[in-house]
Amino acid sequence: MGRFLSDETREYLRMLARVSSMGIAMVLATVMGFGLGYWVDGLWGGFTAPWGKLAGLVIGIVAGYRNIYIIMKRSKYL
Repeated sequence: MGRFLSDETREYLRMLARVSSMGIAMVLATVMGFGLGYWVDGLWGGFTAPWGKLAGLVIGIVAGYRNIYIIMKRSKYL
């Protein structure tokens, strides 16, 4: 199948793969951060009620942007 694709089509497919991996990296990092905060709140019996989730969410978002930065740095577009 590779011989039937032009170089331009291959580049578009590579770009599509990078963009989709950035979205997945952002969502997974955010969900994992929130999940960690939820777990911490449950572990400490609700003592840290909204703050564990909020801190986990912020850490997850920051980690997601870091992942996007790393993906962009590996590509030739940054």
